[in-house]
Amino acid sequence: MINVKESRRTKLDNGPIACQGVEGAYSQVAADALFGNPDIMYMKNFDSVFRAVENGLCRYGVLPIENSNAGSVTEVHDLMRVHNFYIVRSVKVQISHMLLGKGKTDIKKIKEIYTHEQAIKQCSKFLEQNPDIKVNVYPNTATAAKFVAESGRTDIAAIASEACVRLYGMTVLARNIQDHNNNYTRFICISKNCEILDNAEKISIMLTTAHKPGALYEVLRQFADLQLNLTKLESRPIANSDFEFMFYFDFQANVNNKAVYDLLVKLERSVKQFVFLGNYSEIIA
Repeated sequence: MINVKESRRTKLDNGPIACQGVEGAYSQVAADALFGNPDIMYMKNFDSVFRAVENGLCRYGVLPIENSNAGSVTEVHDLMRVHNFYIVRSVKVQISHMLLGKGKTDIKKIKEIYTHEQAIKQCSKFLEQNPDIKVNVYPNTATAAKFVAESGRTDIAAIASEACVRLYGMTVLARNIQDHNNNYTRFICISKNCEILDNAEKISIMLTTAHKPGALYEVLRQFADLQLNLTKLESRPIANSDFEFMFYFDFQANVNNKAVYDLLVKLERSVKQFVFLGNYSEIIA
């Protein structure tokens, strides 16, 4: 287990911060909310964000982990298994998607849309209403907007943030096209070192249990005995295994509580694999 006393801090340092995509990405909105005016280094993909932090290129990294309507960002969850990091903060960002084109065009002329797969899920009703438009998956919403802006074509569009309108000189073809107005994405801020702020109230862990009946129940019973509120429990299949799963837990607690700390130590010693991901607080952008 981590050394709680050595990990305690009163505030996070300010950068540099690794984010996936380009300027105008929702990760930038999250980083701005967390750090005010961060020094951002934009990475090609989520794996590169993890590596930038793991290798010491950036002090922190900001990554989307789940959406209130489309669910978990599975690519990030799967990468969490193979990288060494700690969650030091999280932020909930309201997502308002725009359909953006280039120049003098309108939605009737659009033949193709480019955007991230999460945006596709979040705007499914709008896309169903326009079945003749081909949808192309792009690594990032802002990257898609930049591509459309630089293409010179007026028959393609991107689903992206309003910030991209100004950044890339784009035309708004439709506003707020997400399925639900209460569309929020949680972003985590990761660090190579464990940093626990004084107001931390959420703990995240990963674990695998023995592949036998009742193993997960035994873990859950211990949380119930301490009346700890689980806010998330999700499983992801482990590659090259016979239907075994890694479980992700979020629960409300602080490691300075002796009963909580003792539970984590017990889990570390009793389950098949245990990873402490961090004790942190969450803000709303």
